[in-house]
Amino acid sequence: MWLKKYKRNLLLIILGSCILAFGSFNFNYQNNVTEGGVLGLLLLIKNIFDISPSVTALIIDLSLFALGTKFFGKQFLGLSIFASLSFSTWYKVWESVGFIVPNLTNNMLLASIFAGMGVGIGIGIIVRAGAAAGGDDVIALVGEKLTPFKVNHVYMITDFIVLILSLSYLSFKQIFFSLIAVTISGKIISIMYDSSKMNNEENIQEEFATTESN
Repeated sequence: MWLKKYKRNLLLIILGSCILAFGSFNFNYQNNVTEGGVLGLLLLIKNIFDISPSVTALIIDLSLFALGTKFFGKQFLGLSIFASLSFSTWYKVWESVGFIVPNLTNNMLLASIFAGMGVGIGIGIIVRAGAAAGGDDVIALVGEKLTPFKVNHVYMITDFIVLILSLSYLSFKQIFFSLIAVTISGKIISIMYDSSKMNNEENIQEEFATTESN
């Protein structure tokens, strides 16, 4: 019954996870374009304290998913866990296939743009489906709810903090191009999220109008 009710959401999450995993593997990983947010924090903890991301990711993501559930309900938690599993599955698929696009390390600006687009479109679709792909998405969504900042601004603040701290083990050049990527991805996610909110508000108004006419 649950699967039937949320069939569209699950299909969108599968599509978004596929795009996100493809972009993360072919553009971010292949060209050493790092990430901010939770992923960047996991890498930072690994480099400073030598704690495996397999441990820290579980603790941080589950804690943030629990926080998101408080604001968005149990449906959000279920869909977000599905999104995380879907992303992991797709990432393993692309790893087994190998790199499909050419290496762009000689043109890092282009690599950063494509990395930002892949992450932005992938996460944007997942967010439209009512889920989060990771802990940083929860921070951005809750941040917009509790502060005057928009989703992309919250992404930028958290990413900027983590990337600056990452200068302890990354070069300034890597951080510079990573900032370009996270700026693009944050803007795309914000546009798709705002569009989703507008559609939901219009649907509510239509349902209210139909109820009033009856």
